[in-house]
Amino acid sequence: MDQHHRTRRHFRRSWAKPTFLFLGVVLATSAQAAPHFVTFINDADRTVTSVEAAPAGTRHWHALDLGGPLIGGRSGQATVRFDSAEVCKQDLSVTYRGLAPLTITGFDICRTDRLYLGKALAKARNVDVDKVERPVSGDSRR
Repeated sequence: MDQHHRTRRHFRRSWAKPTFLFLGVVLATSAQAAPHFVTFINDADRTVTSVEAAPAGTRHWHALDLGGPLIGGRSGQATVRFDSAEVCKQDLSVTYRGLAPLTITGFDICRTDRLYLGKALAKARNVDVDKVERPVSGDSRR
């Protein structure tokens, strides 16, 4: 009887690990397969005419359906669905009326559910301003 009890206990333990491993894989796969939604909020003073996306680093752009231009001042908003087949890291190309397109690299659609387009534009403008080489006082180069 004691031997029979040990065999049953061993049998219970032997299938427990593979079962939990299988369940973990299934749950992880289903979590990654869920579509992702990102809300684009235009808090800039300029109208956004289009937003394009591409898997990070590929430059295979496709237009996102915004339902029309996004008027500036936070009133222009659009929620876009990214299918489960899309990779998490996306490059975005945002076109503002009257400006060259702004490229946002490596935007994570799996972890971020909204993007403030005015803040992105302001950040890009500050970076570009900082890269400009200015002559130092007393510098003979002009």
